[in-house]
Amino acid sequence: MKRLFFFTSVFFFLFFITGCCDESAQDYIIVESIDVNVFDEDYFEDDLDEGFPELYAIVRINGDSYFTSEVSFSQALPASIDFESLLFIGEEVNTQVEILIFDDDEATVEDFIGTTTFVPSDFLLQRNRRETVQGGFLELDLILKWECDS
Repeated sequence: MKRLFFFTSVFFFLFFITGCCDESAQDYIIVESIDVNVFDEDYFEDDLDEGFPELYAIVRINGDSYFTSEVSFSQALPASIDFESLLFIGEEVNTQVEILIFDDDEATVEDFIGTTTFVPSDFLLQRNRRETVQGGFLELDLILKWECDS
């Protein structure tokens, strides 16, 4: 009986060890989505009252467009914008990433709301599920996903 208990314990211990994430091997980061928490509501003087802005994001690396999100139709803050599990890998992890937020107006040209920057590698050690980044009047939460998230 003791032998069965011993082998069972060893089996579960080895299973647990091999099933865990190897934190030192993290050389990528996934941004599932962002939440726009705060922005300057007087970002642009619209002549038309179009209600709460329809937000979307453009992600740039080294000044080049990397990703453009779909428009979010959230009607209150925090407004969630899907990033479709945007992956930063390799050298991108150590590069400054810029997120620009716009209002998708049908009656006027798209209005620039604000921008913020971050370096993905800054988040690798903490492995938090949510990280807040700010730029001017803009505050965003990055919703992150890690290798072993379910």
